[in-house]
Amino acid sequence: MNDIRPSDRGVWRVVAMRDFWVRLRDKGFVISTCVTLAVFSVFILVRAYGGVGTPAYDLGIVVDRAGGPATAAAYAPAQASAVTAQIEAAASSALADVRVVEVHPPDAGRDRLREGSLDGVLAADGILEGDADVPTQLRQIVQAALVRDRIVAALEAAGATEAEVDAALNVPAVTLRTLQPRDPNREENGGIAFIGVLLLYGQLFGYGVWVATGVIEEKSSRVVEILLSAIRPRQLMAGKILGIGLLGIAQMIFIAAFAMSLAAITGALKLPATALGAAALVLGWFVLGFAFYSSLFAAAGSLVSRMEELQNVIVPLNLVILVSFFISIGAVQDPGSTLAVVASLLPFSAALAMPVRIVLGSATLPQIVLSVSLLIGSTMLLIPLAGRLYAGAVLRTGSRVKLRDAWRSAT
Repeated sequence: MNDIRPSDRGVWRVVAMRDFWVRLRDKGFVISTCVTLAVFSVFILVRAYGGVGTPAYDLGIVVDRAGGPATAAAYAPAQASAVTAQIEAAASSALADVRVVEVHPPDAGRDRLREGSLDGVLAADGILEGDADVPTQLRQIVQAALVRDRIVAALEAAGATEAEVDAALNVPAVTLRTLQPRDPNREENGGIAFIGVLLLYGQLFGYGVWVATGVIEEKSSRVVEILLSAIRPRQLMAGKILGIGLLGIAQMIFIAAFAMSLAAITGALKLPATALGAAALVLGWFVLGFAFYSSLFAAAGSLVSRMEELQNVIVPLNLVILVSFFISIGAVQDPGSTLAVVASLLPFSAALAMPVRIVLGSATLPQIVLSVSLLIGSTMLLIPLAGRLYAGAVLRTGSRVKLRDAWRSAT
């Protein structure tokens, strides 16, 4: 028997608009939008202005300026000059800045270590002294400088000319050549992919929970009983998902526009010509991912009647989304790994992993088509199943409804 009621045609649109406007005016929506904007602002500003300067260190070198020969503790002035030159050369190769100052006696260097004006003190016996520790990069620079100094001494002792010594130490950089064309926008695309993953994770999880909480609110206030007098349960679920999903799309568009504008203004990311396409890609995969997860969140919310019980029923969904998020973060660094490829094909993780691989140019057309097909096919199977669970549990209040009971109660 057909259960379509003559009066409920198109009522799901009313439900969708109601949920859209109610959530839009909700304080939670305003707060979540502001928090998301703040997080992206911090990320973009730090990338633009923080932590990208040249590392700088202050190194003391023990030198005896009295004119005596070198000792185990102190360099002779000529030796100190040679070692200093090699330290500066090694620092330049390591893209760091090392300021070398002379100290004598060694106790003077230790005093400056304790007061924090020096990061390390080098003695003539090759001992590099620090207060609690010596920065790793500074240790590597000093080690490389001492090796260079010994090579120079050995070459000069063997009769090498200054030009020959210089040629031996300053070997030209290795020329990089790849079998496949290297993407000149790889770093920028990686930044866009990382931002996209953060945004997708937050939106999929946040709006999925909103669907579930909306169901519980209507159950606990008995509003659902009034609504179901004019609309079928599955239409009510569809309207709720559509309304909240549209709000999620609108928020994503606003956040993406804000983030791209701030990145362009600050120069944190040199947005390639494909940036708008990447933003549209993230938006499209949000729609696919939200369609997959939202019906499950709606069904999970219908099983309980109190907000306190919600976390228990959505734990499996939370874990799946969280695991997919971490896999996708890894895919930003290695989009061609087996784990990233598999995750981009599986329906529960494709919405997070596949956009990363597409933006980074790692996904092939057959993989993209297969991923979309599997995700859409799985969603089409899940929606009627979740709708039946929702219909069987949404009117039952009190204790948590078992999946079996919800399935059997559906008509």
